[in-house]
Amino acid sequence: MSTPTPEILVHPDADVLAAATAARLLTRLVDLQSHRSPVHVVLTGGTVGIATLRAVAQSPVRDAVDWSGVHLWWGDERFLPDGDPDRNETQARAALLDALGEALPAGNVHPFPAPCADVPDGETSARRYAAELRAHAGGDGLAPRFDVLLLGMGPDGHVASLFPGHAALFEASSLVAAEHDSPKAPSERVTLTFPVIRSAREVWVVAAGAEKAPAVARALAGDDVRTTPAAGATGTGRTLWLVDVAAAAQLPGGGPGSAPAPGSSEGLRPRSASSAERAWAAVDAFVAPLVDEPQTARDVQAAASDAGLPDIAVSAAQGRLLELLARSVGARRILEIGTLGGYSTWWLAQSLPTDGRVVSLELEPDHAAVASASLAATGLGDRVEVLVGPALASLDALVAAGSEPFDLVFVDADKQQLAAYTDRAITLSRPGALVMVDNVVRGGAVTDADHPDDRVQGVRTFLAAAAADERVDGTVVQTVGEKGYDGFALLRVR
Repeated sequence: MSTPTPEILVHPDADVLAAATAARLLTRLVDLQSHRSPVHVVLTGGTVGIATLRAVAQSPVRDAVDWSGVHLWWGDERFLPDGDPDRNETQARAALLDALGEALPAGNVHPFPAPCADVPDGETSARRYAAELRAHAGGDGLAPRFDVLLLGMGPDGHVASLFPGHAALFEASSLVAAEHDSPKAPSERVTLTFPVIRSAREVWVVAAGAEKAPAVARALAGDDVRTTPAAGATGTGRTLWLVDVAAAAQLPGGGPGSAPAPGSSEGLRPRSASSAERAWAAVDAFVAPLVDEPQTARDVQAAASDAGLPDIAVSAAQGRLLELLARSVGARRILEIGTLGGYSTWWLAQSLPTDGRVVSLELEPDHAAVASASLAATGLGDRVEVLVGPALASLDALVAAGSEPFDLVFVDADKQQLAAYTDRAITLSRPGALVMVDNVVRGGAVTDADHPDDRVQGVRTFLAAAAADERVDGTVVQTVGEKGYDGFALLRVR
């Protein structure tokens, strides 16, 4: 199967990059734990890497993660004594691990063996770490299939401790290698090799600073791995580049103007957009006066952006569609699964009569707080009730309480549980109600039965269940626009 095209998300500066990466990691962990345990994550060091861990420790969302089901590993380590302040492990403990305390079992933390009488050299450390990897491998694997593997990148394009032209770069059989001549002090290091890195489900490369810009551009242009190792850092399901504006400066269309457009869920591509993609965005811009996005809606979106929430809300055109659907069915009660910053919630709430109600479900308390504050500021707060917690639990509670039926449901949450969400939504809806499920085409990936992304598989499971559900009639409408190529499912309850 071909390697997924890298996705790029550009952030204003290194501080925002670290905070956004932390939020993304926490969200991904919660998402993964809804259907899989344990979860395996590879941490990285460096300025931004440690700042990211510090931001994780400071986030209120960290407590939504079941850390007893998370295993932490490292991509590389300086071969220095245990507790040395320059070890990645030492810095990670100070930034995050110590703050987690007993929530993170000691046995879930897998540092590289430090030098001691039993570990006299890097080769011994490498062998022991490889044995630790094999001990936690699933099935016939040689190592855990890492769910998220974080990597920093140096100005020379190295990742982990895989440096341009060095022997470890070409290791094809060993899981872990010793590096004795690192161009960065200290010279002695231990590192994961490319066979392990490339087996990860998701690889996230995090880079900040103008000095990284040439290497970022080379890597994303497909440079030779021998000269730019980061070009070979790819995941089986997703390769994500998280960079700041300075590091993106030499990308096509890079620099300050390269930040993702509002509503974008996938980020920038590593090369120029196709003519079709440019046309889609141009048409959205052309019809913008027809949509006439109100200032209050823009204020809600701006508040979400200022709070550092993920930039994955619906577009203005899609928001208007939600409003029109709600008005068309005469909606008085609306259920939304996935509040985020409240942008789609605003479009739904303002379509209602004064006694109408939107019940919106949101997992993350900080997202819910931002949305509630923004909606209150627009004068629509009294029409919206945000329920915080896992959506499935909230839905089951509504069913158990005999909730008054809903007239419209909008589902825009984690794709892995779409089938369960929609099943409950149908149960909670009156005959004739509409259920709209967003992001079900996934750029066409939904047609691939063997796609490695569990979000794609979640959509496929949902579509199969909806097609067999005798309670609804439905269709899927493909869409293109400023958010790229995707689509939504529209179901009508019989």
